[in-house]
Amino acid sequence: MSKQKKKAALSREDEMTGAKLFGKHASVEKRRALLAVTLAACAMPMLLGGRFWSEIPRVVETGLIGPGGQDDSLPRWMVAFGMPAFMCLMDAITHMQLHLNQKRMTIPAAPVRLLGRWGFPVLSVIFCSWLIFHSAGQKMLQLSFVTPCALGLLLLLLGSHMFDCPLDSRLALRFSGLEENPLQWKAVHRFAGWIWMLAGLALIAWTMAVGSLSLVMPAVVLAAFAAPWIFARSRSGKMD
Repeated sequence: MSKQKKKAALSREDEMTGAKLFGKHASVEKRRALLAVTLAACAMPMLLGGRFWSEIPRVVETGLIGPGGQDDSLPRWMVAFGMPAFMCLMDAITHMQLHLNQKRMTIPAAPVRLLGRWGFPVLSVIFCSWLIFHSAGQKMLQLSFVTPCALGLLLLLLGSHMFDCPLDSRLALRFSGLEENPLQWKAVHRFAGWIWMLAGLALIAWTMAVGSLSLVMPAVVLAAFAAPWIFARSRSGKMD
């Protein structure tokens, strides 16, 4: 084999390895699940926009000046619903690009690697919420809002990891006998992935729509973490 062909083969191998290392290779089921969950997360600030609709001015001044010297002000509908919808669109495009990279076994471009599948959901929950609060003359940096949103995002990320968690993962559920049964391992972790992602969405949605969690947050978190253990116990007899 010539040096040029050997170099091309090594480059291709490195590219495939790099694509896997960036974690963009997911099953069809996981890709569809993450697309649905991330789109829902991106849209969550719309609930906040509806909640503060009457307090947002018809025209929101941004302080930015456009190319023609005009003020790039935003209409109320754009602040409340348009920006989260734009995040949904960008999230869908990113997922499509990652799918194409996976299909071609190529490394995603730097911006796509940086954002990944969770960049726009995080941006939407943080930036769009801040924009709505700011436009409505409200303070966003309150523990009653920031804490459940941050916890919800964390549950989404953990759920994504658990969905197809490998046996050798350092972050995994280590119930008694679970590692000895691959089918049980897969079923329990897939269940945990769904439960934790749905719990994360529920926390964010409740915070956006209502604002006060009180005892709801610890109840949701405890239920989410207890559910996989209960599910594993209920299946242990069937899997023996």
